[in-house]
Amino acid sequence: MQAAVWYGPGRENFRLEKIDRPEPSPGEVLIQVQRCFFCAMHARAVLVGHAKHHPPVIFGRMLAGDVVAVGEGVTKVKPGMRVTVNPEKPCGECFYCQRGALGHCLNPTKLQPGGMAEFVCVPASLASGIVELPSSIPYEFAAYTETLACILQGIDLSNIGLSDCVVIIGDGGVGLTFLQLARLRGATKIILAGKHDDSLEQASALGADRTVNVTRESLKEIVMAQTDGYGADVVIEAVGSGETYEQALTLLRCGGTAVGFGGTPPGTEFRGNPNLIHYRSLKIYGSYRYTPEHFRQAIELICTKKIDLEPIITNTIPFSKLTTEAVDIHNQPDCRALVIDF
Repeated sequence: MQAAVWYGPGRENFRLEKIDRPEPSPGEVLIQVQRCFFCAMHARAVLVGHAKHHPPVIFGRMLAGDVVAVGEGVTKVKPGMRVTVNPEKPCGECFYCQRGALGHCLNPTKLQPGGMAEFVCVPASLASGIVELPSSIPYEFAAYTETLACILQGIDLSNIGLSDCVVIIGDGGVGLTFLQLARLRGATKIILAGKHDDSLEQASALGADRTVNVTRESLKEIVMAQTDGYGADVVIEAVGSGETYEQALTLLRCGGTAVGFGGTPPGTEFRGNPNLIHYRSLKIYGSYRYTPEHFRQAIELICTKKIDLEPIITNTIPFSKLTTEAVDIHNQPDCRALVIDF
């Protein structure tokens, strides 16, 4: 079979190769991949490397496809099923798992090798995380489940309630997803800020009450005008820059909540006023990864069509062009999410 193998930083070190197709051992499930996402982490790894990945690696956690074979003892999953899979399972025993912080498990089981290959073999330890898809759900929507699960974790931390004013900084696919979840949680005023007019127009179509192009308008002035000078109940940072992290704290009312969702490049720092945090009693949370329950909730939202992913998944690339063109397509300003078509 063909697989995209990453050998380290440098475009020449990310290439398609022919490798042996896996066969399922007892308890395992073989999936023919139909869709898999190429994300910011992959682009960064190709260009400059990634501290958490050691080559050679076949990337691809966010995938969907068809079951083609099952190992001995597998009864709930059958060949022909359209499926996606939770690519990670916490150990349940480490320091963090014992404290309920499953997203920070020290010894998770992960899907390795991943879905940037024509076939992927799901180990027995992850087979319980395979979910059958309704025929009405496109493969690319199902493959988005892990990202949606991570965003659900951020929404839970924000504790958005009825009548809240929510500010989302970031007009990419993640920001547009946060927008929809905030509305489902009961926010009555949502302000979304970014730099791309097409994304901001899409945000308005998805229910944003006010959009702000930060290249032409002052986000702080608009937020204060929209909140009678008090500030927002919740601010979600979905860009990943020191500047926007710092700005998020200045937009909150007393007792407000900031959620830092965007990952920043190594070495990024930002300055914060301790008195702003102290005297305004701000609550600040970082959001990273997800739990099995978030994954379950995410696939339910997708399968019941409560989340509109059409405007999120903007670009598709054939698997044959993945290693030569994906980075450039992903880094285009109008690309919100890039899916690989097998």
